[in-house]
Amino acid sequence: MNKMTKYWVATASLLYPFISSEKLVTRDQIRRKYLDLFGETLSQNLEQHLISWKDRNADKGMPTRGGSRNRYLFKTNDAVTPDSDGRFRLYKLSDSDFDGVDKSLGPTCPAREEVLDEFHYLIDWYVGNYRESLSELDDESEADSAESEVAHSSLNPTEKESLIKARRGQGVFRTRVASIEAGCRLTGIVEPQFLIASHIKPWARSTNAERLDGNNGLLLSPHVDRLFDRGFITFDHDGSVVIAPEADEVCRIWSIAATQKRLLSLSQEDYMRYHRKHVFRKWIPGSQEIVEI
Repeated sequence: MNKMTKYWVATASLLYPFISSEKLVTRDQIRRKYLDLFGETLSQNLEQHLISWKDRNADKGMPTRGGSRNRYLFKTNDAVTPDSDGRFRLYKLSDSDFDGVDKSLGPTCPAREEVLDEFHYLIDWYVGNYRESLSELDDESEADSAESEVAHSSLNPTEKESLIKARRGQGVFRTRVASIEAGCRLTGIVEPQFLIASHIKPWARSTNAERLDGNNGLLLSPHVDRLFDRGFITFDHDGSVVIAPEADEVCRIWSIAATQKRLLSLSQEDYMRYHRKHVFRKWIPGSQEIVEI
């Protein structure tokens, strides 16, 4: 376990079992916990490297943003402004409003295999509870922010219109997906009026080229699109559907079976790897069990 991961474990230990993303801890608390857990003093250099709020890393046009992809902590009282008392919280899985331009989206906690077995419960707690705290409003806000960036970019009007339509599964994106996918992979529906062109890698997290790439899409029945978009199902490398444990019952009722499969193309699989890693709900909320895929 490297020192950055130890720092995260010390902070998560202080927050556990609170699930509020605004639960704050002080620098001294973290230092004492670090020493108690690992028997060594946290160096000032490492401490400064890990704390996210630094003016030199902030986007001057968006003062609430800052930090690099390697930082786990954000100094804040209200998740917007710096806390003058130097208190911190852990990032949520997708703190998009507070990510700097070089911070990738997705989980900011260490991978489970990077943490000692005795601390696995912290990863399970964090991912399970914090993922459950993300609402559709959070996702919509992320997409709204991305759409605003497109609308105010230097792209020409036609390009802007194509990208914004692609967010809704329309326009050139839908046409390109339909040229690759014949119908819904799980229901067999082929009538276009009953299908949604769904992005594999979410539109808000894609580049402009990816937003229009037909390989970054599937044609899905509305209820299947809902499950896929919210991470309740995903597809394995061979095209077989993988169902998150919390969706077992609803998938049974809707006759969505894990035995169904249709091979993905190599280009689709490139996008699906992102979906499996960053969108699919591998963790069962409130438990220590992990579903391996």
